[in-house]
Amino acid sequence: MRAKLTIMLAFTLFLIGGLFAESAEAATFDPSKSYKIINRFSGKALEVYDWSTSDGGNIVQYDDHGGLNQQWRMIDVGEGYHKIVNLHSMKAMEVHNWSTDDGANVSQWYDWNAASQQWAVEDAGNGYFKIINRHSGKALEVFDWSTANGGNVVQWNDWGGESQQWRIVEVPPSDTITVNETIVVEAGETFDGQGRRYVANPDTIGDGGQSESQDSIFKLEDGATLKNVVIGDPAADGVHTYGDVLVQNVVWEDIGEDALTIKDEGHVTLRGGMAQNGSDKVFQVNAPSTFEIVNFTARNAGKMIRQNGGSTFKTSIIIDGSVITDMNEAIFRTDSDSSEVTMTNTRYSDVGRKWYNVENVSESGNYEF
Repeated sequence: MRAKLTIMLAFTLFLIGGLFAESAEAATFDPSKSYKIINRFSGKALEVYDWSTSDGGNIVQYDDHGGLNQQWRMIDVGEGYHKIVNLHSMKAMEVHNWSTDDGANVSQWYDWNAASQQWAVEDAGNGYFKIINRHSGKALEVFDWSTANGGNVVQWNDWGGESQQWRIVEVPPSDTITVNETIVVEAGETFDGQGRRYVANPDTIGDGGQSESQDSIFKLEDGATLKNVVIGDPAADGVHTYGDVLVQNVVWEDIGEDALTIKDEGHVTLRGGMAQNGSDKVFQVNAPSTFEIVNFTARNAGKMIRQNGGSTFKTSIIIDGSVITDMNEAIFRTDSDSSEVTMTNTRYSDVGRKWYNVENVSESGNYEF
């Protein structure tokens, strides 16, 4: 089949001349959006096979059915690269085992911002892109020109063929729901928005400005889970938490007053998703808590996390595998001598003083770009 590949390469280059040589321009994407990635040659969609959530779950092509395992978030990690994160598993597309070989398998793995998980997305012309791995310099392709469901996806030397070209198509939220009163997720319950967008009624909840009197769109009781939700504009006062909660794959297209406020003591885990465009802080901490932020993207606000001004209780902030950009003041600001931060495997840029009055900081594997 590789002989066929050579013949087709020559024929393709003859037909379209120097098209691919023109294009090294990096693409830009909105990290609040989800995208499907369609192969030019086969017309099939990039997906995580069999809806796997495991490290090493294989990435293949399949008929475009619109499932979350075929939807991806394109997150700018700086220096012309993106990480490509699956919405179902929240794991990152990578070249397995840091291989630099032609034919090396492409799969998903825990998102830790490694070079093998970073991709240059370059315009190839006519609405298509090449996707080039940072570590290996090789291109994402459907192996052996397959047009079959389950055709394997690998890396190969960048030669510009149609099996290495991809159309990247935005997937809009499935519906937009106006919320007239706070949605309460009771203890032990899960609210799955299935990709729908929720916006506040400004007359009953809040207009998303900086007034402290606004209600939240969601209230999470102890043991609740909120997942697969897009919070649009106006966002009012976002999400309020009371106890141990999980917030998974939630996107704030606009932060509103605050994206999330910890109202009562607990362990709040924020996994996947992103928040952007706030005039003050992204997250507010009003009670002693552990706030664990994993594989999250935050950009364009005054600060990422603020412990309630003047408070002295202990807050433990854990940040891992995240991307933080354009925070005018800091990543975390506190007035408490006992509060602490652990940050690992995180990329950040333009974050002001980074830590504001934080005395207890542990960092490893982070990178400023």
